[in-house]
Amino acid sequence: MTDAPIQFHRLSFVPEHEDEVLVGRPDNESFAVFDTEDAALLQRMVEGMPPDEAADWYQTTYGQAVDMPDLLLTLTDLGFIRGEGESGTDARAVRLQWLGRIAFSKPALGVLIVVTACWLYVICTHPYIAPHPSQVFFTNSILLVQLAVVFLQVPWIALHEGAHVLSGRRLGLPSRLGVGTRLYFVVFETRMNGLLTVPRRKRYTPILAGIAVDIFVISALGLIAFLLTGPGASEPLAARILLAMAFPILIRLGYQFLLFLQTDIYFVVTTALGCHDLHTASRTLVWNRIWRLLRRPERLTDEDQWTERDLRMARWYAPSFAVGAVVLIVLGIVVAIPIMGRVLHLLVQGISSGPGNIQFWDGVLFAALNLAQFVFLGVMAMRRWTHARRLTAQTA
Repeated sequence: MTDAPIQFHRLSFVPEHEDEVLVGRPDNESFAVFDTEDAALLQRMVEGMPPDEAADWYQTTYGQAVDMPDLLLTLTDLGFIRGEGESGTDARAVRLQWLGRIAFSKPALGVLIVVTACWLYVICTHPYIAPHPSQVFFTNSILLVQLAVVFLQVPWIALHEGAHVLSGRRLGLPSRLGVGTRLYFVVFETRMNGLLTVPRRKRYTPILAGIAVDIFVISALGLIAFLLTGPGASEPLAARILLAMAFPILIRLGYQFLLFLQTDIYFVVTTALGCHDLHTASRTLVWNRIWRLLRRPERLTDEDQWTERDLRMARWYAPSFAVGAVVLIVLGIVVAIPIMGRVLHLLVQGISSGPGNIQFWDGVLFAALNLAQFVFLGVMAMRRWTHARRLTAQTA
């Protein structure tokens, strides 16, 4: 112990439940759940009370001693205590906060509701506009369909992730949009730093912002396609392209219910339940139950690393993995199989038409492009395997 005050980084204290407080550093996303007594003790030290004086205050207030050396070690491991030569972290001004307030205001919500309601009315009264897997095929060229599905979705995916960012900045959070890679695909990634520093009721809008934008885009594209077509008229190319862009967005909305993928809906559920790592806690409980049945106690994972609430909720949340599997099967039957069937039909039709037909070369290029993807994946997997073997040999 020491009689000198300890220098801390900027910390946030957010009450989660009657007996829990979420404490963390917004700048590096290091958070931990403290009970209210320990959080109050930490608050005193952050305000400048020396540890020995804080320990006396804790014993006087709560009638029990505190293991201060152990607490200080924990705070150091969490990165809450400033190291020698480290400067404090100050809050910085957030850009585009004004735009976030406009984009996610009550009038904007009203526009979303009106546009969505109009779209629902249109698809009910004019079923040909309603989403259907065949809308992906805006042309008989399967090569153009594939390229459109890949590239025309990029701006909408960026808009979905950008909505998370803008909604976070509305609350003053330093959220930002990054670009990463998965396999060989370029993907957009939202880094919503500091979301856990705001009360739970304020977290829902940033989490649901992407879904709200997806619903607006689907509705707007469908309405514009309807206006371009007109009742009973054949769909022009522009309308078919709009519907082809809207359908994959709708499928991504369906994927949001695959909770085991830790989607936006998953984070809504965990926020509402007041959990912090429900997915891992649930998975651990399932595997621990399996290892116990197999009499493999050495494979058990210590469950004490999760909060009591996470473990309690995980016991009934675990079956949701099965719900996600059902959603995946339904999407496969309703969407994937019809699309694959149509692709196969067009591919066979094109190749059987002979080299003198443009559809033949369309099918050949489509097949070559997809074959090249599998070859590329195989080569990358082989390179990773070879690299891992070399590292193993070097360390042996």
